[in-house]
Amino acid sequence: MPVIVLLRHGLSSANVSGILAGRAPGVSLTDEGARALRANLELLPHRHFTHLLHSPLQRCEETAAIAAETAEFEHFDVDEAVIELDYGDWTGRSLKELGQEPLWATVVKTASQAKFPGGESITEAADRSTARIRDLVAQLREEERVDAEDRAASGSGTDAEKPAPPRWAMIVSHGDIIKAIIADALGMPLDDFQRLSVAPGSFTVIEYSGDRPVLAAMSVTAAGLAQSAAVGGGGMR
Repeated sequence: MPVIVLLRHGLSSANVSGILAGRAPGVSLTDEGARALRANLELLPHRHFTHLLHSPLQRCEETAAIAAETAEFEHFDVDEAVIELDYGDWTGRSLKELGQEPLWATVVKTASQAKFPGGESITEAADRSTARIRDLVAQLREEERVDAEDRAASGSGTDAEKPAPPRWAMIVSHGDIIKAIIADALGMPLDDFQRLSVAPGSFTVIEYSGDRPVLAAMSVTAAGLAQSAAVGGGGMR
């Protein structure tokens, strides 16, 4: 029964400024964001993970490093598949200004049809990130199978008779990427994914125990932060 924790990066300088950071370099966590993230990670339901995969962007690197202060990870890797959306020409612009663009209505209401000028489409980003999740779940299931075989081969006894414990993994990524993964797990059309809210520094737990994923918790936060209904989740309310 693989379990995946989706951790959104902590509150960043771009979140506070109302800027769509995208893949711009030099966007770091604020002091408040780092403090809130540490408090929130104390709520994790599990502290030992087989894998941590994180976006290569600075704010996710910093978030992953803070996560490693609280939890243990056997493998700790950068993964381009969970990098932020490429917002192209929209990168670095204010969300207030972008709200006046004709494309904004498409992004909010029919996200599957939105492609950012000079960047990628929301569908492309959703496809790459959800494909990575499926590969990871398959990997975790295989590791669980090997664990079960090893336990059975170890001989008789109480431990050998018990099922192998589930494997846990953590993904450290961005608001729209995490929302796309949640929508996919729920069988929700991508056009509806803007109805989801994932706060900075929050974590979401999805169990992949059967044919259909189970959303066990979403946007858990100890900091009282909320995400605005804006592309990228940049603005705060």
